[in-house]
Parts: sequence; structure tokens; C-alpha cells
Amino acid sequence: MLDNIDELILSALSRNSRQDSKEIWDFLKGCGYNPTEEEIESRITRLEAEGIITGYTISVDTTKIKRRVVRVVLVTFRSSQHLPRRLEGLKKYSADAPFVLYSGRTRGGYDWICIQAFPSEEMADEESDNYRNLFGDIIQLYEVYDFIPTKDPLLHSLVYTRKDYKKFLDEWISPFLPR
Repeated sequence: MLDNIDELILSALSRNSRQDSKEIWDFLKGCGYNPTEEEIESRITRLEAEGIITGYTISVDTTKIKRRVVRVVLVTFRSSQHLPRRLEGLKKYSADAPFVLYSGRTRGGYDWICIQAFPSEEMADEESDNYRNLFGDIIQLYEVYDFIPTKDPLLHSLVYTRKDYKKFLDEWISPFLPR
């Protein structure tokens, strides 16, 4: 079970996974906590051992590399006795595909959403054809949209804190809504 300090450590590491325990300690102190550097290192080791931290990654300035085609795939499934088995295949395909950023089952108007990134439109179009050929037997509706992001994805958005959220609201809401 994660406590507030664990969540703050994850938040700090998601911003910069190369920072040392002293930098994390400074961050925690600013949030009202004062663990020792040894406790911070111990917590990180435990988070790794429990599989909560599964690895460390880099952040890339995408303005300095060629822009990828980001494609959003929206799918509605047709009813079929084979749907559960075929969904397992779709899950494995999505998990193994190097171009899939996110993919999963949804509740609402669509049954499945997949976010993909490709070096070219040609590759994106080829994958659309492959996807429909491989899973066409369970697809009732297939929609594809190319997405032009105005903000690059931040892994930090997965572990921001309540304090981060309140700060954001204070900065954005205060000028527009009197309190």
C-alpha cells in the first residue's frame, strides 16, 4: 500500500528519474515531509522490489526529432461467441506492438481505443489494413483519426499529486472565477 511519501517519491522520479535522494529529499521537504535520505533510498528499493517502479526512462524533446504520425483507433465490436478468445489475441497484439502507446477496453460509445505512433503515414495506413485483416471478424465499427498533439505526453501526468492539482487550479481558476 502506497502512502503519501511513496506517491511523492513516484511523482518526483516521474519528473526526473536520474535525480538523487538529496534532490528528492528537497522536494519532500517542500511538501512537508522530512524523511532521511536512507529512508528515501529504502522506499525506492521497496517500490522497485514490489514492481511498482518497473524501470527508468528518458524524456525526449520531440521538437528536435521528426514528428511521428499519432493515430487514434476507435473500435466497436460485433457480438460473437468467439469475442472473448479474440479479445485475448487483440490484447496480446497490442501489448507486443512497438507502435502502440496505449490500448484498452472502454465503457461508452466504443469498445476499444488504441493510440499508435508511426514514423510515416504509409506505415500508419499499412497498420490500419493489417489491423482490420487480423481482427475484422470481431469489428463492427472501425474509425481512425490522425491526432496532432499540442502537448507531448508526460508520464508525470500518471502520478501527479493533489498538491500539484490544487496549484494548477489556483493558477488557472483564480483569474477567471472570484472566490
